[in-house]
Amino acid sequence: MERLLRRKTYRELNVAIALLLASLIINVGTLISVVNRPVKPIIVYKADNATVMHGKITGKQMIGKLYTLDCGAYGKFLVSKEQYDSVNVGDDIPSYLKGN
Repeated sequence: MERLLRRKTYRELNVAIALLLASLIINVGTLISVVNRPVKPIIVYKADNATVMHGKITGKQMIGKLYTLDCGAYGKFLVSKEQYDSVNVGDDIPSYLKGN
């Protein structure tokens, strides 16, 4: 009787160890795939040209925690949350983007 209990205990212990090892392998594999995932770059341009910008805001977008405004042919501009909230699509391009 005692021998049967020992065999059952060892068998259960082996199953538990096998499950723990499988879990460890899966977690390490997931960690490696997350760490090696390529990061999508975001290109940010500064409005520093000599021409005067004119036109309207054609779009607003949040990319993660970044706020951008689309200014027609001039492209996207990175702005603060307050600037993002104060402008609506169709408004004239704000002076802080014109560089005045």
